[in-house]
Amino acid sequence: MEKKKLSLPAQIFIALLLGIVVGLAFYFMGKPEITTNYLKPFGTIFVNLLKFIVVPVVLLSMIDGIISMGDMKKVGAVGWKTILYFMVTTAVACVIGLVLATVFNNAGLFPNLSEAAQAAEYEAKEYAGFMATLVAIFPTNMWKAFTEANMLQVIVIAILLGGGILTAGEKGKLAQDMVTSLYAVIERVMAFIIALSPIGVFTMMAWVVATQGPEILTSLGIVLGCAYLGYIVHAILCYSFSAKVFAGISPITFFKKASPAMIFAFTSTSSAATIPLSKECADELGAENDVSSFVIPLGATINMDGTAIYQCVATIFLATCCGMTLTVGQMVTIVVTATLASIGTAG
Repeated sequence: MEKKKLSLPAQIFIALLLGIVVGLAFYFMGKPEITTNYLKPFGTIFVNLLKFIVVPVVLLSMIDGIISMGDMKKVGAVGWKTILYFMVTTAVACVIGLVLATVFNNAGLFPNLSEAAQAAEYEAKEYAGFMATLVAIFPTNMWKAFTEANMLQVIVIAILLGGGILTAGEKGKLAQDMVTSLYAVIERVMAFIIALSPIGVFTMMAWVVATQGPEILTSLGIVLGCAYLGYIVHAILCYSFSAKVFAGISPITFFKKASPAMIFAFTSTSSAATIPLSKECADELGAENDVSSFVIPLGATINMDGTAIYQCVATIFLATCCGMTLTVGQMVTIVVTATLASIGTAG
Protein backbone atom coordinates (compact mmCIF):
# COMPACT_ATOMS: atom_id res chain seq x y z
CA MET A 1 0.00 0.00 0.00
CA GLU A 2 1.39 3.42 -0.99
CA LYS A 3 2.22 5.67 1.94
CA LYS A 4 0.45 8.99 2.06
CA LYS A 5 2.88 11.87 1.63
CA LEU A 6 2.85 14.72 4.13
CA SER A 7 1.14 17.84 2.79
CA LEU A 8 3.28 20.91 2.18
CA PRO A 9 1.71 22.93 5.05
CA ALA A 10 2.46 20.01 7.41
CA GLN A 11 6.05 19.87 6.17
CA ILE A 12 6.43 23.62 6.71
CA PHE A 13 5.02 23.42 10.23
CA ILE A 14 7.38 20.58 11.14
CA ALA A 15 10.29 22.54 9.64
CA LEU A 16 9.28 25.55 11.77
CA LEU A 17 9.39 23.49 14.98
CA LEU A 18 12.67 21.82 14.02
CA GLY A 19 14.18 25.22 13.26
CA ILE A 20 13.27 26.45 16.73
CA VAL A 21 14.77 23.35 18.36
CA VAL A 22 18.01 23.51 16.35
CA GLY A 23 18.28 27.27 16.90
CA LEU A 24 17.91 26.88 20.67
CA ALA A 25 20.50 24.11 20.65
CA PHE A 26 23.13 26.29 18.92
CA TYR A 27 22.21 29.26 21.13
CA PHE A 28 22.81 27.37 24.39
CA MET A 29 25.96 25.80 22.92
CA GLY A 30 27.25 29.33 22.33
CA LYS A 31 27.74 28.64 18.60
CA PRO A 32 25.19 30.86 16.82
CA GLU A 33 27.76 31.66 14.12
CA ILE A 34 27.33 28.12 12.76
CA THR A 35 23.75 28.92 11.76
CA THR A 36 24.87 32.27 10.34
CA ASN A 37 27.62 30.73 8.23
CA TYR A 38 26.06 27.44 7.14
CA LEU A 39 22.24 27.60 7.51
CA LYS A 40 21.21 31.20 6.83
CA PRO A 41 22.70 31.24 3.29
CA PHE A 42 20.21 28.53 2.25
CA GLY A 43 17.37 30.58 3.74
CA THR A 44 18.61 33.62 1.87
CA ILE A 45 18.65 31.64 -1.38
CA PHE A 46 15.02 30.66 -0.79
CA VAL A 47 13.99 34.26 -0.07
CA ASN A 48 15.84 35.44 -3.19
CA LEU A 49 13.99 32.88 -5.30
CA LEU A 50 10.65 34.10 -3.90
CA LYS A 51 11.55 37.69 -4.73
CA PHE A 52 12.67 36.63 -8.20
CA ILE A 53 9.37 34.92 -9.03
CA VAL A 54 6.96 37.53 -7.64
CA VAL A 55 7.02 39.96 -10.60
CA PRO A 56 6.57 37.37 -13.40
CA VAL A 57 3.83 35.57 -11.45
CA VAL A 58 1.80 38.74 -10.82
CA LEU A 59 2.39 40.13 -14.32
CA LEU A 60 1.58 36.97 -16.30
CA SER A 61 -1.25 35.74 -14.08
CA MET A 62 -3.05 39.09 -14.31
CA ILE A 63 -2.58 39.36 -18.09
CA ASP A 64 -3.76 35.76 -18.46
CA GLY A 65 -6.79 36.50 -16.29
CA ILE A 66 -7.71 39.59 -18.32
CA ILE A 67 -7.33 37.68 -21.59
CA SER A 68 -9.45 34.83 -20.22
CA MET A 69 -12.31 37.23 -19.51
CA GLY A 70 -12.38 38.14 -23.19
CA ASP A 71 -14.15 41.45 -22.60
CA MET A 72 -12.75 44.71 -21.19
CA LYS A 73 -16.21 45.59 -19.84
CA LYS A 74 -16.09 42.48 -17.68
CA VAL A 75 -12.55 43.35 -16.59
CA GLY A 76 -13.74 46.82 -15.57
CA ALA A 77 -16.80 45.49 -13.72
CA VAL A 78 -14.77 42.90 -11.83
CA GLY A 79 -11.94 45.38 -11.22
CA TRP A 80 -13.88 48.18 -9.51
CA LYS A 81 -15.94 45.74 -7.42
CA THR A 82 -12.76 43.97 -6.32
CA ILE A 83 -10.92 47.16 -5.34
CA LEU A 84 -14.00 48.47 -3.49
CA TYR A 85 -14.27 45.20 -1.59
CA PHE A 86 -10.55 45.29 -0.73
CA MET A 87 -10.83 48.84 0.62
CA VAL A 88 -13.87 47.99 2.75
CA THR A 89 -12.27 44.86 4.26
CA THR A 90 -9.04 46.76 4.90
CA ALA A 91 -10.95 49.54 6.67
CA VAL A 92 -12.72 46.91 8.79
CA ALA A 93 -9.32 45.39 9.57
CA CYS A 94 -8.07 48.79 10.76
CA VAL A 95 -11.07 49.24 13.05
CA ILE A 96 -10.59 45.74 14.51
CA GLY A 97 -6.90 46.46 15.12
CA LEU A 98 -7.60 49.78 16.84
CA VAL A 99 -10.39 48.36 19.02
CA LEU A 100 -8.31 45.39 20.21
CA ALA A 101 -5.22 47.54 20.77
CA THR A 102 -7.29 50.02 22.80
CA VAL A 103 -8.73 47.18 24.92
CA PHE A 104 -5.24 45.77 25.54
CA ASN A 105 -3.94 49.24 26.34
CA ASN A 106 -6.75 50.05 28.77
CA ALA A 107 -6.10 46.73 30.48
CA GLY A 108 -2.56 47.94 31.17
CA LEU A 109 -0.91 45.31 28.98
CA PHE A 110 1.10 47.78 26.89
CA PRO A 111 4.15 49.29 28.67
CA ASN A 112 4.78 53.01 29.14
CA LEU A 113 8.37 53.77 28.13
CA SER A 114 8.01 57.54 27.88
CA GLU A 115 11.26 58.26 29.76
CA ALA A 116 13.29 56.05 27.45
CA ALA A 117 11.43 57.35 24.43
CA GLN A 118 12.41 60.95 25.21
CA ALA A 119 16.05 60.05 24.62
CA ALA A 120 15.29 58.62 21.20
CA GLU A 121 15.23 60.75 18.09
CA TYR A 122 13.44 60.04 14.83
CA GLU A 123 12.83 62.28 11.88
CA ALA A 124 9.84 61.19 9.83
CA LYS A 125 9.89 61.53 6.06
CA GLU A 126 7.56 64.16 4.69
CA TYR A 127 4.40 62.71 3.10
CA ALA A 128 4.34 63.68 -0.57
CA GLY A 129 0.54 63.76 -0.72
CA PHE A 130 -2.15 61.63 -2.33
CA MET A 131 -1.74 63.05 -5.85
CA ALA A 132 2.01 62.42 -5.85
CA THR A 133 1.35 58.85 -4.69
CA LEU A 134 -1.23 58.43 -7.44
CA VAL A 135 1.19 59.69 -10.11
CA ALA A 136 3.89 57.29 -8.85
CA ILE A 137 1.62 54.32 -9.57
CA PHE A 138 1.97 54.87 -13.31
CA PRO A 139 5.40 53.79 -14.64
CA THR A 140 7.68 55.78 -16.90
CA ASN A 141 9.89 52.76 -17.55
CA MET A 142 8.51 49.23 -17.72
CA TRP A 143 11.83 47.53 -17.03
CA LYS A 144 12.53 49.78 -14.04
CA ALA A 145 9.18 48.77 -12.53
CA PHE A 146 10.21 45.12 -12.95
CA THR A 147 13.73 45.48 -11.53
CA GLU A 148 12.52 47.49 -8.53
CA ALA A 149 9.56 45.11 -8.02
CA ASN A 150 7.16 48.05 -7.82
CA MET A 151 4.04 45.91 -7.64
CA LEU A 152 1.48 48.67 -8.19
CA GLN A 153 3.26 49.68 -11.37
CA VAL A 154 3.48 46.01 -12.40
CA ILE A 155 -0.31 45.75 -11.99
CA VAL A 156 -0.83 48.83 -14.17
CA ILE A 157 1.47 47.33 -16.82
CA ALA A 158 -0.42 44.03 -16.68
CA ILE A 159 -3.77 45.79 -17.12
CA LEU A 160 -2.48 47.82 -20.07
CA LEU A 161 -0.87 44.84 -21.81
CA GLY A 162 -3.84 42.58 -21.13
CA GLY A 163 -6.24 45.21 -22.44
CA GLY A 164 -4.03 45.79 -25.46
CA ILE A 165 -3.97 42.10 -26.35
CA LEU A 166 -7.75 41.87 -26.00
CA THR A 167 -8.48 44.89 -28.17
CA ALA A 168 -5.93 43.82 -30.81
CA GLY A 169 -8.20 40.93 -31.72
CA GLU A 170 -6.75 38.41 -34.15
CA LYS A 171 -3.48 40.33 -34.43
CA GLY A 172 -2.94 39.85 -30.70
CA LYS A 173 -3.39 36.06 -30.90
CA LEU A 174 0.37 35.38 -30.94
CA ALA A 175 0.90 37.55 -27.86
CA GLN A 176 -2.01 35.79 -26.15
CA ASP A 177 -0.52 32.36 -26.86
CA MET A 178 2.89 33.54 -25.63
CA VAL A 179 1.40 34.80 -22.34
CA THR A 180 -0.49 31.54 -21.80
CA SER A 181 2.62 29.49 -22.53
CA LEU A 182 4.92 31.64 -20.37
CA TYR A 183 2.44 31.59 -17.48
CA ALA A 184 2.32 27.78 -17.61
CA VAL A 185 6.13 27.70 -17.42
CA ILE A 186 6.23 30.23 -14.54
CA GLU A 187 3.67 28.15 -12.63
CA ARG A 188 6.00 25.15 -12.86
CA VAL A 189 8.96 27.22 -11.70
CA MET A 190 6.86 28.58 -8.82
CA ALA A 191 5.84 25.05 -7.83
CA PHE A 192 9.51 24.08 -7.66
CA ILE A 193 10.36 27.08 -5.46
CA ILE A 194 7.38 26.45 -3.17
CA ALA A 195 8.53 22.84 -2.74
CA LEU A 196 11.70 24.26 -1.15
CA SER A 197 9.67 26.10 1.51
CA PRO A 198 10.38 23.64 4.37
CA ILE A 199 14.13 24.10 3.83
CA GLY A 200 13.81 27.87 3.74
CA VAL A 201 11.60 28.02 6.85
CA PHE A 202 13.88 25.64 8.80
CA THR A 203 17.12 27.47 8.02
CA MET A 204 15.78 30.97 8.64
CA MET A 205 14.05 30.02 11.90
CA ALA A 206 17.14 28.21 13.19
CA TRP A 207 19.29 31.27 12.42
CA VAL A 208 16.90 33.76 14.04
CA VAL A 209 16.52 31.75 17.26
CA ALA A 210 20.24 30.91 17.49
CA THR A 211 21.33 34.54 17.08
CA GLN A 212 18.55 36.23 19.07
CA GLY A 213 18.00 33.61 21.73
CA PRO A 214 14.75 32.36 23.29
CA GLU A 215 13.81 35.98 24.03
CA ILE A 216 12.86 36.38 20.37
CA LEU A 217 10.05 33.88 20.92
CA THR A 218 8.53 35.95 23.75
CA SER A 219 9.67 39.51 22.93
CA LEU A 220 6.70 41.82 22.43
CA GLY A 221 4.48 38.76 22.82
CA ILE A 222 1.53 40.85 24.03
CA VAL A 223 1.66 43.07 20.96
CA LEU A 224 1.92 40.11 18.60
CA GLY A 225 -0.85 38.32 20.50
CA CYS A 226 -3.09 41.34 20.07
CA ALA A 227 -2.33 41.47 16.35
CA TYR A 228 -2.92 37.74 15.84
CA LEU A 229 -6.19 37.95 17.74
CA GLY A 230 -7.15 40.68 15.29
CA TYR A 231 -6.23 38.43 12.35
CA ILE A 232 -8.47 35.67 13.68
CA VAL A 233 -11.41 37.99 14.38
CA HIS A 234 -11.09 39.60 10.94
CA ALA A 235 -10.88 36.25 9.15
CA ILE A 236 -13.91 34.85 10.94
CA LEU A 237 -16.06 37.97 10.58
CA CYS A 238 -15.14 39.20 7.08
CA TYR A 239 -14.53 35.91 5.30
CA SER A 240 -17.46 34.07 6.87
CA PHE A 241 -19.78 36.95 5.90
CA SER A 242 -18.32 37.20 2.39
CA ALA A 243 -18.45 33.46 1.74
CA LYS A 244 -22.07 33.19 2.87
CA VAL A 245 -23.47 36.42 1.37
CA PHE A 246 -21.52 36.77 -1.89
CA ALA A 247 -20.77 33.14 -2.77
CA GLY A 248 -23.49 31.22 -0.92
CA ILE A 249 -20.83 28.93 0.58
CA SER A 250 -20.86 27.65 4.14
CA PRO A 251 -18.08 29.36 6.17
CA ILE A 252 -16.96 25.94 7.40
CA THR A 253 -16.63 24.68 3.83
CA PHE A 254 -14.80 27.85 2.83
CA PHE A 255 -12.21 27.66 5.60
CA LYS A 256 -11.73 23.93 5.09
CA LYS A 257 -10.98 24.27 1.38
CA ALA A 258 -9.02 27.53 1.71
CA SER A 259 -6.92 26.36 4.69
CA PRO A 260 -3.92 25.11 2.61
CA ALA A 261 -3.38 28.60 1.17
CA MET A 262 -3.92 30.25 4.57
CA ILE A 263 -1.43 27.96 6.31
CA PHE A 264 1.17 28.44 3.60
CA ALA A 265 0.73 32.23 3.63
CA PHE A 266 1.16 32.23 7.41
CA THR A 267 4.32 30.14 7.42
CA SER A 268 5.95 31.65 4.33
CA THR A 269 4.86 35.25 5.19
CA SER A 270 4.49 35.88 1.47
CA SER A 271 1.17 36.64 -0.21
CA ALA A 272 2.72 36.53 -3.67
CA ALA A 273 4.30 33.13 -3.06
CA THR A 274 0.86 31.80 -2.11
CA ILE A 275 -0.75 32.80 -5.44
CA PRO A 276 -0.55 29.34 -7.13
CA LEU A 277 -1.89 27.57 -4.03
CA SER A 278 -4.63 30.20 -3.65
CA LYS A 279 -5.59 29.58 -7.28
CA GLU A 280 -5.94 25.85 -6.59
CA CYS A 281 -8.12 26.57 -3.55
CA ALA A 282 -10.27 28.98 -5.60
CA ASP A 283 -10.76 26.29 -8.24
CA GLU A 284 -11.70 23.82 -5.50
CA LEU A 285 -14.30 26.29 -4.21
CA GLY A 286 -15.81 26.68 -7.69
CA ALA A 287 -14.57 30.15 -8.63
CA GLU A 288 -14.55 31.09 -12.31
CA ASN A 289 -11.06 30.59 -13.72
CA ASP A 290 -10.82 33.96 -15.48
CA VAL A 291 -12.03 35.88 -12.44
CA SER A 292 -9.72 34.10 -9.99
CA SER A 293 -6.74 34.56 -12.33
CA PHE A 294 -7.36 38.31 -12.22
CA VAL A 295 -8.48 38.82 -8.61
CA ILE A 296 -6.00 36.59 -6.75
CA PRO A 297 -2.74 38.29 -7.90
CA LEU A 298 -4.41 41.68 -7.45
CA GLY A 299 -5.42 40.78 -3.90
CA ALA A 300 -2.00 39.32 -3.11
CA THR A 301 -0.50 42.69 -4.00
CA ILE A 302 -2.86 45.36 -2.67
CA ASN A 303 -5.21 43.66 -0.19
CA MET A 304 -3.04 43.69 2.93
CA ASP A 305 -5.62 43.39 5.74
CA GLY A 306 -3.14 41.73 8.09
CA THR A 307 -0.68 44.57 7.53
CA ALA A 308 -3.44 47.09 8.29
CA ILE A 309 -4.25 45.36 11.61
CA TYR A 310 -0.58 45.24 12.59
CA GLN A 311 -0.06 48.91 11.69
CA CYS A 312 -2.96 49.96 13.91
CA VAL A 313 -1.89 47.78 16.83
CA ALA A 314 1.70 49.00 16.51
CA THR A 315 0.55 52.63 16.40
CA ILE A 316 -1.39 52.31 19.67
CA PHE A 317 1.49 50.38 21.24
CA LEU A 318 4.10 52.97 20.25
CA ALA A 319 1.88 55.83 21.38
CA THR A 320 1.49 54.14 24.78
CA CYS A 321 5.24 53.57 25.04
CA CYS A 322 5.72 57.32 24.52
CA GLY A 323 3.06 58.21 27.10
CA MET A 324 0.63 59.54 24.46
CA THR A 325 -3.16 59.15 24.32
CA LEU A 326 -4.76 59.17 20.88
CA THR A 327 -8.01 61.06 20.27
CA VAL A 328 -10.95 59.71 18.27
CA GLY A 329 -10.00 62.04 15.39
CA GLN A 330 -6.45 60.72 15.36
CA MET A 331 -7.76 57.15 15.30
CA VAL A 332 -10.00 57.94 12.33
CA THR A 333 -6.94 59.37 10.57
CA ILE A 334 -5.06 56.15 11.34
CA VAL A 335 -7.85 54.08 9.78
CA VAL A 336 -7.82 56.12 6.56
CA THR A 337 -4.02 56.27 6.36
CA ALA A 338 -3.52 52.59 7.13
CA THR A 339 -6.17 51.60 4.59
CA LEU A 340 -4.47 53.57 1.81
CA ALA A 341 -1.00 52.47 2.89
CA SER A 342 -2.00 48.79 2.99
CA ILE A 343 -3.51 49.03 -0.49
CA GLY A 344 -0.02 49.87 -1.73
CA THR A 345 1.87 47.22 0.21
CA ALA A 346 3.22 44.21 -1.72
CA GLY A 347 3.14 40.90 -0.01
